Amino acid sequence: MNLREISIFKDLSDEDLKKITKKTRFEEKIYNKDSQIFTVGEVTGAMYYLVEGSILVYKIDPNGKRFIIRKFNTPAIFGEVYSYFNEPFDFSAQAETDSKVLVIHDFKKLFTDDTPKDFLIAYTNVVSRKCLQLSRSNQITSQSTLRQKIAKYLITNEENGFVKTNLSREEWADILATTRPSLSRELSKMTDDGLIEIKNKTIKILNKSDFADII
Repeated sequence: MNLREISIFKDLSDEDLKKITKKTRFEEKIYNKDSQIFTVGEVTGAMYYLVEGSILVYKIDPNGKRFIIRKFNTPAIFGEVYSYFNEPFDFSAQAETDSKVLVIHDFKKLFTDDTPKDFLIAYTNVVSRKCLQLSRSNQITSQSTLRQKIAKYLITNEENGFVKTNLSREEWADILATTRPSLSRELSKMTDDGLIEIKNKTIKILNKSDFADII
């Protein structure tokens, strides 16, 4: 694939890109639906880039409940921090559909004294955005009640009063650390209370000021 499709490589000169590709091995792999890309506790030292398909990044709690950390169904980098530190993963990644993934082996080898400045800046931007997303996710899951979690999720992800989600109810429930029936019941109650309207996978927030009172 064209490495310039990946944000951390897109601004590199031809010379710098050639230099980068000589440092380690780039491998495109196909992961069949439901196959594991990596698991909790595994150390791969590799960074991953979803080329096409859909990936779930998740954890399983001591009671066997799945908690979805992120879902990727558009091209995206994942596993970059753990690969840099060569640390065991605190979560697992699974192909939700047949997926093509670029695996950058021994990712830390890209960071040397002659590493291009544009690459370092781009990598810093990626990590910073991930930290911001994680902070927002923690703000959602740290809410006391399910209604508060839903309201915080919707406010965080809304655009012009609408939230479009590609998540199934089960996946959304896993993100909010609840069950699908509980999520469905609370969404129905919020609809009855005039807080939201739901049409397919689009949710309309009817009154943001009401959400402020909830959160």
